[in-house]
Amino acid sequence: MNIDWIITLLTSITIFFASIVHGVAGFGLAQFGMGIMPFFRSVESAAIIFSMVATVSNFRIWWSVRDEFDFKEYIKPVIGLLVGMPMGIYIFNQLNEGQIKVAIGIILILGTILIILNKQTKILEKSFKDKKHKPNWFIPIAVGLSAGVLGGAVAIPGPPMILYGTFMAASGLWSNAKMKSIFTAFFGTLMLYRVLSVAVLGDITLSLAIEALITVPAMLLGSWIGIEIFKKISSKIFNWVVIVLLIINALILLIK
Repeated sequence: MNIDWIITLLTSITIFFASIVHGVAGFGLAQFGMGIMPFFRSVESAAIIFSMVATVSNFRIWWSVRDEFDFKEYIKPVIGLLVGMPMGIYIFNQLNEGQIKVAIGIILILGTILIILNKQTKILEKSFKDKKHKPNWFIPIAVGLSAGVLGGAVAIPGPPMILYGTFMAASGLWSNAKMKSIFTAFFGTLMLYRVLSVAVLGDITLSLAIEALITVPAMLLGSWIGIEIFKKISSKIFNWVVIVLLIINALILLIK
């Protein structure tokens, strides 16, 4: 067993702050976690640890909104996920460290743009207004496939689901609570699938599993603090601060 405890401490601190952001803003766990960890550890080990921690985090959040869960809406993107994830993991194994960092930077920028659009509800509501028809079965499957590819490649599956969920909510097809339940169930399934896949490939070592276990309390504490902060401050300003930091982080990764 070979663990660098300084790196483990930095990983726990990163997960802690990413969880606070997630608790306050409702997003940012993957963006912050996978955006910062490549600065002090290999992308490969960061993706594996984050996937294990994110599985627990998403299940925790899903449990709080489980009454709003709709299995039929959940299973459609999961069908695409089953195909997309192996493709993403294959891409991950073909890229070198620098290429993966560039990919993470690009996806962070794309995801941040979608988050900005999501905050500008008037823009989206105008775009999606009066679209009463429900997306056919192909669209959520394609979304799940895209998210699976991104999740398998760089452990940041958010952008396709953000866009899809925004359309469903703005069109009145999903409530916010329903979207949260489907998102957390889907992302939890995706991360669990990724963990099992890389485990079968032999990429999960005992050291990485122990590191992931050590970071779980940091994630749980960060989430609790984030939720408590959310109750006491204006999340609007905080959300924009997070968005600016995500853009800066993405640019640093690309330049580096």
